[in-house]
Amino acid sequence: MLQISEEGSINATYSDESAGENRVTKATIKKKSKETDSDPDPLSLGPVTELSTGSLNGTSLTHTESVIEVPFSEDVSQAGEGSGGLTLGGNITVAVDGENVTDRYVLDADGAADGQVVVTSATPVGARAEVTVAVDAANDSADAETITPGAVDATVTDATVAEGDDANVYDNETVAFVAAEPNRAFDVSNATGAFVFTGRTGNGSQVFAFDTAARNWTGEHTIESTASGGSIAATTGVTLRELGLSVGVTDRNITTAEGIDARVSAADSGRAVDVALVAADDTIVDRRNRTLGGNGGATVEFGADSLAGAGPGNYTVNVTDAVTGTGVDSAPIRAVDADARTAAFGSTVVAEHAGDVAVFDLEFQYADTATVTLGGSDVGFRANATVEDRDGDGRVRLRFNTAAAATLTTLPDDGGAVFATAPAGNASDTTDAVIAADTDDRGAPSEALAPGEYGVTIRPGSNASTAETGVGTLTLRQPSPQRLDTWVAPADTTFGTAAEVSAAVEGGRLTTATAVATGDVAVHRVVAPGIAGALANTSGDTTEAFFELAGTDATDRYALNVTQRNPAANEDPYRLTLNNTTARVVADAVNDTYFVTYRGDGPAAVPWNGTAATGSADPDDPAPGDSLSAEFTVHDGGPFADLAPAERRVTAAHSLVAARVDADPPVVVTNATNQSIGGTTTLAPGTEFELRVQSSNGTEPRFLKTARATVGPAGGWNATVDFDAQHVGDTFTVQSTVDTVVSADDLAVDGEVRATLPQNTSTPTAQPTTTAAAGGAGGGIGAGGGGGGDDDRDRDTPSPEPTATATPTQSTDADESVVDSAQQYLGDAFATAVNNTDAESIRDRLFDFDVAVAVAALTVVVVYVSRRG
Repeated sequence: MLQISEEGSINATYSDESAGENRVTKATIKKKSKETDSDPDPLSLGPVTELSTGSLNGTSLTHTESVIEVPFSEDVSQAGEGSGGLTLGGNITVAVDGENVTDRYVLDADGAADGQVVVTSATPVGARAEVTVAVDAANDSADAETITPGAVDATVTDATVAEGDDANVYDNETVAFVAAEPNRAFDVSNATGAFVFTGRTGNGSQVFAFDTAARNWTGEHTIESTASGGSIAATTGVTLRELGLSVGVTDRNITTAEGIDARVSAADSGRAVDVALVAADDTIVDRRNRTLGGNGGATVEFGADSLAGAGPGNYTVNVTDAVTGTGVDSAPIRAVDADARTAAFGSTVVAEHAGDVAVFDLEFQYADTATVTLGGSDVGFRANATVEDRDGDGRVRLRFNTAAAATLTTLPDDGGAVFATAPAGNASDTTDAVIAADTDDRGAPSEALAPGEYGVTIRPGSNASTAETGVGTLTLRQPSPQRLDTWVAPADTTFGTAAEVSAAVEGGRLTTATAVATGDVAVHRVVAPGIAGALANTSGDTTEAFFELAGTDATDRYALNVTQRNPAANEDPYRLTLNNTTARVVADAVNDTYFVTYRGDGPAAVPWNGTAATGSADPDDPAPGDSLSAEFTVHDGGPFADLAPAERRVTAAHSLVAARVDADPPVVVTNATNQSIGGTTTLAPGTEFELRVQSSNGTEPRFLKTARATVGPAGGWNATVDFDAQHVGDTFTVQSTVDTVVSADDLAVDGEVRATLPQNTSTPTAQPTTTAAAGGAGGGIGAGGGGGGDDDRDRDTPSPEPTATATPTQSTDADESVVDSAQQYLGDAFATAVNNTDAESIRDRLFDFDVAVAVAALTVVVVYVSRRG
């Protein structure tokens, strides 16, 4: 309670603490009695409130900037010789921050009728202003006693909610609820309908002010007010919104010779904010006051002079909302001496092929932006790119498309098709960005930057004219096709990424081949530097972009053609129709490698005379027995303009064979578990198919067993079946079920259960396993043999090379216990059958033989073992 004592001193206490209020709810001015020193019913002064809108005592406050209500518990009048209500200046004086501003206000209500005094002004009051109202020479309604002069502080509210109207306010604001009449009672509930508190405006007052921060209010609330007769007078909705105050800085790594630019934003416009530059020890270095614009934002600049005296160190920009006191800090800002901030290249020389995408690793020291300049007037090309290290790890990986650079004369700020950032080792690197870019207008553009050397420079910051802190060289080599290999994968295999291709190579499901079974997937692996930039600059997915650039016209970038080599007499050879509906393309552009996949007998075959189609597609082609040649050719243009004709093409040949599964009859097993059944097939290595083993010739009891077989790298297959429940002499048939094999070529072979397996006493013919040479391509997934060389290529480490698929040779003895690539590798030195091996590992069993086998070589040996019963 605020009370003016007999001596005129002012003492303040806070009430309504249980509701979380932090405001004066009742102020009492003790009056002097002419007849006694005490009075059982003193004249009291309610909370004095400053607000902005509403209606007080019939006065509309909609367009008023400042309103002060001074409520008394009963009618008041002038003391002394005067008569009538109180007067402004005579009885009521207003001060703002200690300055008498009474002359700015007008008196709208003098308190004579109901004890309510209202003064208004067109001049706004600041959110943090201290408003004081002094009361002098006032009598009660009976004009019997005079109030001792005194002064009270007014509660300055941030938002006004008129009774019966819905309103939106912001979190932590002090809200004034303005009722339609004095002494209004009301209840407050939250969004769930739960009761929050009850209140009353009081005698002589239409206003109740409450602090949403003190009450921890968020979301929606309802104020239900009650009329004097007990009925509901009105329902008022109050929704609290988040202010969304934030501050960002343009550069978090600066020098003491630079300024700091900060951007303040909020969800509300016109708000006053205090912006301070704060040192690490909480010292305020500089301060600015701003009012947010119509878009809720404002820019604040602290010039270089702000840091001149403070020196190097860590700083933040603190923003405080003047209304609610809500404060936010910017990210830390590091200020260093000017000569300590640098930007450099991770490698001073970057080598790439013309037409491809070059990658620069940038390293920052006390900087989060840097500008790279590539080229200059001496090479007829120049471009700038400013990058931002948004994750603060001191690294940015910048990509430069050498093909797109030559076709554009202007660049957008994000680098467009020419510049982009790429991950440099962790997921957060994806937040790095190109924030500015430009290039010279060079007139008529070419299709790609020419091979040669281009100087590059780097400097911290966004100004390309400042001194560089790092220099380097981009070397663009002459590109040419390097190789073309044909691989094979099991039917229905699909690849979506280069990583999936690599996994298939490592898992033996993708191998080089000279023969592709009908129904299996043919894969052409093309190593072709110089096309990555154009692919990246072409719309669509990888497949669409690849075939968009492919074609036989001179304006096309390249062509991939698969043509028949052995046409019938007097017939044109056919060419497969490869496009984005019949084939798929996976790119490993870092290694200049592209995988074109399609079903071996899938694309339509159109007769071709070398320059044009000579007829419609033949539904019977392609067919088993056809020999095909794949050719990849780059056209005369762009980065390939200086290539000789012989350097423009690479080829590979393969044949189509019928898909079939074979095994030598009869299949012999013993009546034991884990019996091995094997054979050969033309299907791709890694293919899995089902075997059905069914009793035959009246064998009792009858049985049906199923097993899964997997094709090995040399074309052999093997499955394990349990026969421990069968008897010696039982007979059975073994059949395969493969969707891509016609029924006539499916396996159908007889078998018999015997007491023992016959020993293999003959020396099998060695079957050579051909592993394609590493070649000179220097990279790519499964870099295989053949093709041209390039010993100095700047490429990543290649994935494993697949083993070439040799045409399988069937065993001449169905009972031999080892029929696999181990015999091919070890030859005559490994002519003893491996039996009764139980759980002993293949590696351990090989060491039991007295043969000279390098440990490293054992990793490529696969052994199929038949077990005795």
